Amino acid sequence: MRHRWPILVLALVAVLGSGIAAAGVHGRLVDGGYFDRSAESSRAERLLTDDYGSGTPKLMFVARSTGAADGQQASAAGRRLVAELAAEPGVVSVRDPWSSPTPSLLSADRHAALLMLVVAGDDQQMTRTAERLIRKYAGARPPLRVEASGRLSINRYAEEQSRRDLVSSEMIGVPLVSAVLLLVFGSLLACALPLAMGLISVTGAMAVLDLLARHYPVNVFALNILTALGFGLAVDYSLIMVNRFREELDRGLEVPAAVSATVRSAGRTVAVSVAVVTLSLCALLFFPTSFHRSLGAGAVAVVCLAGVAALVVQPALLALFGRRLSRRPVRARWWRARNAGAPDFWERLARAVLRRPLAVLISVSAFLVLLAAPAAAARMGFIDEDWLPRDAAPRLAAERARAEFPLLNGTTLTVLTPRTPAGSEAAARMGQALSRLPGAGMVTGTGGDFRDGRRLATPPARSAGGAAHGTWYSVTTRAGPYSATAQRLVGAVRAQKGAGPVLVSGETAALVDMKKTLARHLGWAAALVIAAIAVLLFFFTGSVLVPVKAVVMNLLSLTVAFGAMVFLFQAGHLSRLLGGTATGHVDPLIPAVVFCIAFGLSMDYEVFLVARIREEYLRTGDNEQAVVTGLQRTGRLVTVGALAVVIVLGALAASSLAVLQELGVCLALTVAIDATLVRCLLVPALMGLAGRWNWWAPAPLLRVRALVLSRLARTHIPHRPPRTPRRLRG
Repeated sequence: MRHRWPILVLALVAVLGSGIAAAGVHGRLVDGGYFDRSAESSRAERLLTDDYGSGTPKLMFVARSTGAADGQQASAAGRRLVAELAAEPGVVSVRDPWSSPTPSLLSADRHAALLMLVVAGDDQQMTRTAERLIRKYAGARPPLRVEASGRLSINRYAEEQSRRDLVSSEMIGVPLVSAVLLLVFGSLLACALPLAMGLISVTGAMAVLDLLARHYPVNVFALNILTALGFGLAVDYSLIMVNRFREELDRGLEVPAAVSATVRSAGRTVAVSVAVVTLSLCALLFFPTSFHRSLGAGAVAVVCLAGVAALVVQPALLALFGRRLSRRPVRARWWRARNAGAPDFWERLARAVLRRPLAVLISVSAFLVLLAAPAAAARMGFIDEDWLPRDAAPRLAAERARAEFPLLNGTTLTVLTPRTPAGSEAAARMGQALSRLPGAGMVTGTGGDFRDGRRLATPPARSAGGAAHGTWYSVTTRAGPYSATAQRLVGAVRAQKGAGPVLVSGETAALVDMKKTLARHLGWAAALVIAAIAVLLFFFTGSVLVPVKAVVMNLLSLTVAFGAMVFLFQAGHLSRLLGGTATGHVDPLIPAVVFCIAFGLSMDYEVFLVARIREEYLRTGDNEQAVVTGLQRTGRLVTVGALAVVIVLGALAASSLAVLQELGVCLALTVAIDATLVRCLLVPALMGLAGRWNWWAPAPLLRVRALVLSRLARTHIPHRPPRTPRRLRG
């Protein structure tokens, strides 16, 4: 309060500086970072690319001709095209039907030829190489017409589309949140404060991502997710501060005292909420993929920015505007009825729950379990063309390519045995063994061509890429890349015995490795974060039951999000309505992101509610009355705050990319269910059943808590009254 003008000037400068600094953030983000570079499939891919001139083709071109693609004129143009592509920087190899006769790379009508490119570099380098090649070679090249397809083509489209979707989601979210705040506060000035906090958080988030992207690969979807998260949390925190400030003014306090009381009560709740949400998001930093780590680092910074805005800039604004924030020139009918003494909905709801807490607890829990049941049918697979809009150019190109080239309808695994010399008997035995595996089709490579244990062709005179040692094979199967058959084939190949390790690369191998990575990291990362949050809540409430109850309730509401992923998007019950089709599977990277973000947001509302219940319990000593008053005072606030978060996250559903739709819808659904069924029904029911046990803790833990809090109290910032203006002194 004493330094409000310097604080507000610095905040304005920070917003302007962040906006200028983050002007080029879009160009530094990349659609990548989805794979663990330490996994076996990634190591095999690097070895194949660097030492053998091979690898998984992630970019494809389909060259079409009005005549036969293998005709004299088309062949000459095709060979020139292949020579130009092979000479491009970043291109490791080009597989085509003209250099060596390969019937599988020609369509059935012989009017189209498939060119499969292996591109070198990390995700950002591969994406930039693909963008350059697509711009240069796609289109009319008489007598051919070239069309781009493949993984890198999808990434390029998603990168460009996410930038357009960011603007559209903000144009939807901000006006709707403004309307809700105006309806709640009844004042344009009070409505403007949460929006200002959201602006600070969003511009800060963009600046943080820009700084992070200069030194570390940051996924392009991070900007869409973090701006929505930062705006929603900033509005949430500002909402609780403004509401509490109005309550203190209504009690008759002067503005300085009301600001101090607001920061002591609501400010402490916001600080604990920031710590809880930050701890939850820190779990993303434990994963080895740059997608998770960049998202986690950005999210932690965004939440901290929202907290700083609420605890530093917001009190300065409250002191500046004072009683003007308590005016309500715009009042809704429901607000007038409430002030006129009509029965309060939240009080009636709380008393109804406390009359039959066990029935409410069982029925609501059973309903949530029913909503989560579809999660049992989840199938894992990476984002592909089915996640794009129906009219997206990469999707149409991929669908045409699959119809013309049966090779693309199956799965190809690349198997590398670095210690087995090409052309040796050991290489032949390995090829024969691979061709006998269940589900394996044709096996081709530097050791020869095999099918069903029989050699069909002798190995070439010189191994691919000029490698002096080692053997690699391409193993094809008719099963899809994310099918159980293909995943079992990966395990069977890795179980083969050779002169050294048998490495497997390809999308199926990457999926198998990713599932293992997530299983290895998610469990202990979640356990560590949950334990830290439970300890923090214990020091905040002095209760053992409240932290345990909060964790269990959050996990219960989170299962609904996983059920929604399967029912709404994998099965396609909502994706068709949003302009897409059923994705057919769930990307294994998304559940971890939803878990960390939704767990933090859910705990956010838990802190709001429990803090007010605890405050009333300490004042009255009556647990039931504390639950009723706590829900009465925070029910409307939590609902409005959750509505703001649901709007900004749900606005991601306006995106044309299924990955953003899925993240937005699942997070918004989790927050909505948590703020209604969990906080308004389950939590009061459980706290009503527990009675005084809500606030019990063993005496040794209470002594530790008292000791820690007393140490912290010695370092608090002493309260000083605001300076009296010189013109009023004396």
